[in-house]
Order: sequence, then C-alpha cells, then structure tokens
Amino acid sequence: MPSAKSLFLERMHALETSTSIEAVTNRTLTDKAHNDVAKMLRNGLAVVGFAALEDFVKSRTSEVLSEIGSTGVPFRDLPEGLRIATTYEAITALSYQLSLRPKTDRITYFQDHAQRLASTTSTAYDLTPLAFGYSQANLQEDVVKEILKSFLITDPWGQMTQLASRLGLAALPLNETFKGAALRRHRAAHVAHADTPQTDLAQFVKEALAIAIGFDTLLTRSLGHIRAHDRNYLACHTSISSTSIKIRSIRSAGAVWKEFVEGRRTAVKVETDLAQLLPAARNRAITAKDLLVQFGTKGEVVLWECN
Repeated sequence: MPSAKSLFLERMHALETSTSIEAVTNRTLTDKAHNDVAKMLRNGLAVVGFAALEDFVKSRTSEVLSEIGSTGVPFRDLPEGLRIATTYEAITALSYQLSLRPKTDRITYFQDHAQRLASTTSTAYDLTPLAFGYSQANLQEDVVKEILKSFLITDPWGQMTQLASRLGLAALPLNETFKGAALRRHRAAHVAHADTPQTDLAQFVKEALAIAIGFDTLLTRSLGHIRAHDRNYLACHTSISSTSIKIRSIRSAGAVWKEFVEGRRTAVKVETDLAQLLPAARNRAITAKDLLVQFGTKGEVVLWECN
C-alpha cells in the first residue's frame, strides 16, 4: 500500500499540472461556455486539493500511531496527551466513523477498534488510527495543532512556519494559510457562484507542501524519540523544536545539481548526474539526522525525507 507521503506527492504533482492546462484557463469574455466549464473545474480542484492535504495529515498520523506499539515503550510511559487521545477521546471519532458505514459493517468495525482500545492495557498494544482527525467531516486548524502538541511539540504552527520559511516555501504564518485554503475549499464546494483563481491553486500547491513537510518532520522527529526510549522526552522534560532540525537540500543549478547544508554558504557536493548525488546525499542526511528536501528544475519540491 502506498505511503501517505507518496500519495500526497502524487496528488500535489497532479494538481500542479492541472492548474496550467487549457481546460481550466479562461478565454475571452465572449467564450462564456468554455469559461463556465473552466470555473467549475477550478472549483473542483480547490476541493480535491485541500482534501489531499487533509488526508495526508490524518494518514501520516495514523502511520506513526501504528508504529508506536512496536517500539517497546509501555503505553503508560507515553506522553499523557497521546494516551488520552488514543483511549477515551477516540470514542467520539469511533462513533462518527460508525455513522458513515453500512449497518452490515458496523459490528466488525466496532470490534476491531474496541480491540485496539483495549490493547492499551497490555504490554503488546496497537493504537487506534482514529485518534486524530476522524471525529468530523473536515480537518480543522486546531486539530493539526493538537496532534503535534500531543507529541510534545510546542507552538506547532509556529514551528512549521519556521521550517517552511527556511526552505523558502512560505512567508506568511502557515495556520493562516491553512485557514485560507479551508475557506476557499468551503466556498468552492458550497457557493454556486464561487470562482477559484488559477493563481490561488498554484500557490496552494506550494503552501500545502510547506505544511506537509513541516508536519511530517516534527512528527517523525517525535517518533524518533519514542523509538529511542528517550527518558527525558517520555517524561515530558524535552519538547521538539524546529531549531534542532538541520535542512539538507538538493537544487538544480543549470547543468549541475548541488547539495546544500543549512549554515554553509557553498554547496557541499556538486554532480552533473542527480542519480549519483541523491543516494549519497540520502546517506549523509541519515547519518547527520537532517531533513532532506529535493527541489526540481523549476524550484518545485520533488521529495522530502525526515531523519
């Protein structure tokens, strides 16, 4: 099954391509038939684009939750917010998800998740993937914040904004960006005369990637502390900060590809062949525990890897 990140990248690249095709581009004012269709298509892209970001946040969180049970850390030693979210607070999400399923599937679905909830009393436990983001139809800004706070990340939106700024992906606070995208999606879905500009769609791709990279990096770093049985982290004496994360990037520079490490003015490696540079950069990022981001020839994000 494809990972949350690979699916999200596929969807963002498809959205980016879709924003510039002729079918969504207005013609002259006299070509009303084409322009009406283009407007409808742009509104549809606004809806599915935001849905892709929502799905990434929820799915990536579920992936992390599914890994925690295999770390060997007793459930009682996990951060309190995480323990609360994966036990009694998950009941609301379970109830909501049951209402969306056919009656014939509800008993089996309930038993599966009830078993996961009950497993938290034993040494071998399996956290429910419904803990975050599944209690209502749309993902809210505060839910994203609460997910990261449960993993001991202070000022989550501020930390994500700092990472995005250092990558050159965003200038405005990402919580405002998220709220703006949510409002645009709502208008596109529910306001008949809504008209989503192409420029907004193109900008959303960049902003959505900024949010996704920041969210994933902070969440993955927290998972790393759990895997390592970090006593200070588990005792809530250590919080996760974006300032502790170093960025390693690969960027196109004419006929060559350059690898940069944050804090250094010049490239640490230059290659004419990306296929040679990328594997070596990956190894260096893993060793240094850096965030690796590869940009394409047009400055677009092609991939990111958290270490």
